[in-house]
Amino acid sequence: MSTPASINADLAIATIVKRMEFTSDVRTGRCSLVLELLDDDRRPTARVVAEAHGVAELSTLGFGGGVTQVLCLRARDVSDQQHDRVRFVLEDLENGALSLKCEELATTRAPVDG
Repeated sequence: MSTPASINADLAIATIVKRMEFTSDVRTGRCSLVLELLDDDRRPTARVVAEAHGVAELSTLGFGGGVTQVLCLRARDVSDQQHDRVRFVLEDLENGALSLKCEELATTRAPVDG
């Protein structure tokens, strides 16, 4: 299981948004977000994939029109606040480019595509 500390360690190495994919399961009503981040837009050496499931209250600001960055994307565990099915908050603390609440959140470091 991912912890906010391990998630934040992964998120700190990559700030360039390569891909953002939002999906919704019509049968269950459950939404998910996959965010693929790179450390550089021209010659990336690191890639992080963040996956959020059970997404609620997704908000984006300033996406598109060139290179999009989430400069200080950080996760917080809010399970102690007794929100219905919300365990994590993920938000860009630098410029508010992205924020969401979710049930599950995990990151993986992946090889950079060729």
